Amino acid sequence: MEIRMLIDRTDPFAAVKPDARLIKLLVRAHRFNTTLVQSDGVAFAAFAVREGVSRSYFTRVVRLSYLAPDITQAILDGRQPCDLTAEKLLAHSRLPLAWRDQRAALGFA
Repeated sequence: MEIRMLIDRTDPFAAVKPDARLIKLLVRAHRFNTTLVQSDGVAFAAFAVREGVSRSYFTRVVRLSYLAPDITQAILDGRQPCDLTAEKLLAHSRLPLAWRDQRAALGFA
């Protein structure tokens, strides 16, 4: 009788290449956030109008600028879970601020 151990060496987070739509979304999130931080009391809605997006979309995108740094880096490197798309990331409009909880919600845990 023989026992063999098979080791699967595939990385479940490995994508073929970085997802351009996810990266564009993260860049936009940080740009929106920088605009807000540097503003002198300009109304939130005015930024959305200036960007040509709805207030809801603007808010959801800004929240993505608070992703855990390792999640952001994984997306930039193309190591996000295979099912994580820009649409799915935007659908998580109420992502928790706790990085551990973000990882669990987005499939990084």
